[in-house]
Amino acid sequence: MIRWPDSPDARKALQEWFADASATAYLSGDHLDFRGADLSRLDLAGAYLANSHLAGVRFEEANLGDANLTNADVQGADFSRADLAKAEMAGCSAGRAVFCSARLFAAQLDDAVLKGADLRHAILNSATLYKTDLRDANLELASLRWCTLGGTSMPTVLTGTRMFGCQFEGAKGAVVGPVLVDEEATRSLGGAELEAWFSAQGAEHVQVVG
Repeated sequence: MIRWPDSPDARKALQEWFADASATAYLSGDHLDFRGADLSRLDLAGAYLANSHLAGVRFEEANLGDANLTNADVQGADFSRADLAKAEMAGCSAGRAVFCSARLFAAQLDDAVLKGADLRHAILNSATLYKTDLRDANLELASLRWCTLGGTSMPTVLTGTRMFGCQFEGAKGAVVGPVLVDEEATRSLGGAELEAWFSAQGAEHVQVVG
């Protein structure tokens, strides 16, 4: 444990979890305030952190596979190189959060707000992004193979997102552009041009609706 959270209740939840040696033990911290903590490199697989306050918390290289962060506040949190495979993150507020080289395989990000998030080199294969707000996010060299970007009634907002080098093979759904598609982030595409660009990346079933 690098740094304990400021909240006594959150610290107690962590201490109880550390003390539980059973094979099925998991961190139960729903609705708790973990701000101020550094939880880097901890094995938090299956942690229940729904509706928790995690703004600014460090999770570098932590294992959060199958964790539940539904509606959690993770604004500005650092998930660099963390494993978030199959994490439930629907409705979470992750503005300006850092997910550099994070593994978000099959993560549920429906209705999440990742405005301005850093997702460079992140793996979002098979992730669901219904109605996800990715405005001004940086997805440079991220992988979004087989992801679901939204439906015609629930588009994913990509306005201003940097998507240079992304892998979209098999991606489907509806999106709102424009997005920046070149390495220098100077070439902005929207409408039919963006739809053609997605198609050229192997995402023939992505529809641009705005």
